[in-house]
Amino acid sequence: MGTTINNRDLSWLSFNERVLQEAEDKSVPLMQRVRFLGIFSNNLDEFVKVRVANIIRFAKLREKKPSRFSGDYLAKDLLPLVNSRVMAAREKFAAVYVNTLAEMEQHGIYIVNEKQLTEEQKLFCRDYFFRVISPLLVPLMLRKSMQIPFLNDKNIYLGVRMSKGTRHRYAIIQMPVNSASPRFIVLPSGGERKDIIFIDDIIRLCLDEVFFMFNYETISAHAFKIMRDALLTIDDDLSKSLIEKMEERIQNRKHGEPVRLIYDKDMPQDLLYTIAGKLKLRDKSTLNPGGRYHLLRDLMKFPMIRPDLENHNKPPIHHPSIEPNRSLFKVIKKTGYSA
Repeated sequence: MGTTINNRDLSWLSFNERVLQEAEDKSVPLMQRVRFLGIFSNNLDEFVKVRVANIIRFAKLREKKPSRFSGDYLAKDLLPLVNSRVMAAREKFAAVYVNTLAEMEQHGIYIVNEKQLTEEQKLFCRDYFFRVISPLLVPLMLRKSMQIPFLNDKNIYLGVRMSKGTRHRYAIIQMPVNSASPRFIVLPSGGERKDIIFIDDIIRLCLDEVFFMFNYETISAHAFKIMRDALLTIDDDLSKSLIEKMEERIQNRKHGEPVRLIYDKDMPQDLLYTIAGKLKLRDKSTLNPGGRYHLLRDLMKFPMIRPDLENHNKPPIHHPSIEPNRSLFKVIKKTGYSA
């Protein structure tokens, strides 16, 4: 009787769904659940960049029979199943994220946007923008005649639309998220309340400062990210050592072809198609609507503002057979354990 092999990609998605279950588990400290959301998001992004990109590659080859580890799936049949599971996972993530935010608010922790700020907080954000963010911003205007420069899939971008009547201008801003300018900024708040804002929204608040030289009536910014083919393959060049091949491929995987564009579902269609066209993403299946914020793996670095809602290290448990400065091998021999 033959052995049934589960498809590894569908199996991996089931694994990541269990990571999301940790973010739902009320027995896990609240802020640790926030970080599980970041872990889930990071995992899913890597899966799309590596595994989905590989399935797309096989689907283009028009294979005639399933590969050894495909679980009896042809790539062209597997791709819609994987895409459906990925979309369902993103929707489930969004629901868990909303519920987690609501629970955080019960503990006085609020994630606010640029429209919910007090006057004091607006002054704080504008000062932070000019001191920290503005020197790092390099807006890129999108023109028909120019090619878009390389966009790294490790970064978050804002697509900007400036309108005056029926005329529109488009631009891209890379968000400068680094150690000097983290993704989350703790705002001055009153009492026990803690307000936190995404750096995305500080930039939205200050768009007029970035594009002051242009004449427009309305301006808006919508987040997007791209995902590139990051499959690590090793060629058969016998003139290079394995280490040299690995170094070369690790560098090249940063510059893979775009395989997916995740964008704010509220992004205007003309802005979306302008960005997608510049990236040469013409297949609508590669354009995936999402929420207002992207690259939520940054939730793994959420500020530690409430120690009582964090994980606490358990005290070590003393083993009765192990004493300080005593040989572990003698203990193992005495207790009769063997490999």
